[in-house]
Amino acid sequence: MWYRQAAARGHRRAALHLGAILERRGALKEAGRWYLTSAKDGEARAACALGFLLRDAGDTESAAVWWLRAAQDGDGNAANALGALHAERGEPQTAERWYRAAMDAGDDNGAYNLGLLCAEQGRTAQAEQWYRRAAYAGHREAANALAILLLQGGDTAGAEPWFSKAAEAGSVDAAFNLGILFAGRGEEAVALRWYERAAAAGHTEAALQVGIARLREGDEAGAERHLRCAAGGGSAEAAYRLATVLDARRPPAPEHSLGEPVHEEKSECEEWYERAASQGHRRAQVRVGMLAAARGDVVEAARWYREAAEAGSRNGAFNLGLLLAREGSEPEAAVWWARAADAGHGRAALRLALVYARRGELAEGQRWADRAVALGPAEVSERAARLRDALREELSA
Repeated sequence: MWYRQAAARGHRRAALHLGAILERRGALKEAGRWYLTSAKDGEARAACALGFLLRDAGDTESAAVWWLRAAQDGDGNAANALGALHAERGEPQTAERWYRAAMDAGDDNGAYNLGLLCAEQGRTAQAEQWYRRAAYAGHREAANALAILLLQGGDTAGAEPWFSKAAEAGSVDAAFNLGILFAGRGEEAVALRWYERAAAAGHTEAALQVGIARLREGDEAGAERHLRCAAGGGSAEAAYRLATVLDARRPPAPEHSLGEPVHEEKSECEEWYERAASQGHRRAQVRVGMLAAARGDVVEAARWYREAAEAGSRNGAFNLGLLLAREGSEPEAAVWWARAADAGHGRAALRLALVYARRGELAEGQRWADRAVALGPAEVSERAARLRDALREELSA
């Protein structure tokens, strides 16, 4: 190989290129040796590359030494790396100095990073200034960041062209943001095109939005494909929606008595529900609880219902109440039904009305019956109205 021969003869740029080739192949130790040889001979780009190798190996202090050497020789990438390092350490003034040095060296990332730094500090006007500078120079993520800043300031008309410029330049986030922008205007077809573009480039939330759109259109196969991509990318909502698609295809499971767990191999849909539930998705937590209850596993069901309820799920609170009542803990069940009813759960309000009626606390029973009538749904309102009227008659007797 020519690069190896030239590098061995002391050609510093050949050593730099050889190091880059070896790094791409994964031969990091050998790459590092050639970067070091080139850097010692005064090649700033090699010093910068060596710094990144050291940082990735966990040696930040040594990385900073080589970045400093490269930055002092005019390498903008190294100056940016030093800026980022000082920003992470909570040293914004030093970070700003290095970002400015990067910008002075002709690196547009310097202006973009200055914008990020100013935005974090609440210096919106300065952030806009730096984003504009980088965006006009063709920095796509700066254009996207500028558009977000303008949108947050209420300037939708000003934001859209910058989102478009960033997206056309290949910014996946900008394509997704255009989807959000058009969806907010009710232009669903245009929004979907941008979501699809972002999803094709691996954007998780965009894939979720395409999956949801496909479900609305009745394209279950297309929906499943996109939901799998989004769920695999870590979207809890996608995992939940994928699970519901798979769940709808399952034959009904045999019922088991509570307290008599039956060990069955979990289906794929249960695994997706559990993945979403473990990420804090409340509806998934309730569903995992229901599946556990259907298997007769009271402990597991109660755990998921309680987790959902404590996170604010009224269905989780209601179902936990049902489980506790069946296990003979009606007083605790009433506490969870009250929480569910206060959050607008009509069935929970009706349960409380029945509990208080049985206890002989007729006025309290009537109060919850009134609440159940107001909350619904229709069948609950009808039952609650009959109970309320009966309690009223008894109170006036």
